[in-house]
Parts: sequence; structure tokens; C-alpha cells
Amino acid sequence: MTMYVYHTDGHPVGFLFSTFIHDMDGNPLGRILGSHVYRIDGAYVGEFHKDTVVAKPVPAGTRDIQPIAPPGRMPSPGASFSRRGLVDYGYPDVFHRLYEGAPQNDLLELAIAAE
Repeated sequence: MTMYVYHTDGHPVGFLFSTFIHDMDGNPLGRILGSHVYRIDGAYVGEFHKDTVVAKPVPAGTRDIQPIAPPGRMPSPGASFSRRGLVDYGYPDVFHRLYEGAPQNDLLELAIAAE
């Protein structure tokens, strides 16, 4: 069963495979370590909270991690329904930050350089 990642307004924006977050087209965008969400290039994006990627304060703070080679593209799981009965937890959605940063074809070079 696919685990979708939702925007705070309720529509699906991506899905999880292992610890990686992919967009709805199957392109790898980032990964989750604990509750922290990082882009493939290692930049901290936000927190994974209630199936969303949000800007949530964390007590210990965060820092960027080493970049990794992106996993392969996954087949799209298809459309999902919008969630109903949303609760506003007061955290802004930051899923769009997964698209920022280095272009996907440069990420492998970053990962090799980091080793």
C-alpha cells in the first residue's frame, strides 16, 4: 500500500518508498531520517508531521547532512483522494522546498564529491 505525502490543504503531493520521498510522477526529491526531511543534496527542509512536510520548530535544531546519490525513479502510484477532516496544526507546508537546490543530474556528482 502506498503511503502518500499530503499538502496541508489535503491534496496528495508525493509518496514514500522506503525512506525516500518522491513526487507524484515518481521522481526522487528527498528522504526522511527520523522526523527530519532532507533534499537529496542534504539540505534540511522541514519535519514530517501527520503525513505532511512542514516547518515545525524542533528543540535541538537541525543541520544539513551529506548528499547522496538519488535512488531510481519509481512508477507513479496514481492519483489519491484528498483527505477530509483536516486539522490546522499551525505549521506551514514546505513540500515545495524539496524541489529547490541542485538540479537532479548534478546530485550524483555532489554525492561522489562528498565521499
